[in-house]
Amino acid sequence: MTDGTVGREHPGAARPRIVVVTGAAQGIGKAIAARFLADGHAVALLDIDPLVHETARGLAAAADGAGGGGAGGGGTAVVSELADVGDDDSVTAALARVRERLGEVEVLVNNAGLSRHRDWRSITPGDWDDALRVNLRSAFLVSRAVAPAMEAAGWGRIVNLSSVTYLGGQRHLLDYVSAKGGVIGFTRALARELGPSGVTVNAVLPGAIQTESELASFPDQEALARRMAEVQSVPRRGTVDDVAHAVAFLAEERSSFITGQSLVVDGGWYLD
Repeated sequence: MTDGTVGREHPGAARPRIVVVTGAAQGIGKAIAARFLADGHAVALLDIDPLVHETARGLAAAADGAGGGGAGGGGTAVVSELADVGDDDSVTAALARVRERLGEVEVLVNNAGLSRHRDWRSITPGDWDDALRVNLRSAFLVSRAVAPAMEAAGWGRIVNLSSVTYLGGQRHLLDYVSAKGGVIGFTRALARELGPSGVTVNAVLPGAIQTESELASFPDQEALARRMAEVQSVPRRGTVDDVAHAVAFLAEERSSFITGQSLVVDGGWYLD
């Protein structure tokens, strides 16, 4: 598959890392990539949508206009790769190109996702497989590909994107909720496997976040805002930056004693 690379210099960041974000062409994934880039890290954006190349160029230009991010020395790069993260060969090829340009992956954010609102009776076996493939299988494939280098280095961060729909269940999202629940189990089990090597694995569970996909599913944003204000403890809409901040926190050096956990970012919608 094709790739695009945009290099840029930055003033530097304390301990810059090499970060891969899947599903990064838009929405939450794009915001996560932007956050890591602003913090001075080298970032690879993976997506099946060719828009990912334009996104990478835009993020690099925005970072340059802001004067760069972080403090330290060296340069960074934005790398974009077309990749079907549910396919093992595609993952292997994309990550090989990332390694050529940036080096071994130190931080992985498994953000690729697929959701379709529909009555559960209309879900076909193919639909079910698609949901598991994009939301769960992808996390396994990419994690499996980058974990050996993290273990060898004695340091690594894996952050998986799940969903608060797993906590309460949600109508018309049976396949999606099931897959996102699987992400929680995957996160906990992988944390046990990788913890002895200094690699942490955590999950972030976004709530109702304003994204392109949400707008497509809920075009009446004013009505949705009123509804969420009634059920959330914090009566405002969640943003992609809210999620990006949580992911960045779990990838920090200082988060080394946090693993196997699920960080809910929903404005206090679901409270356990």
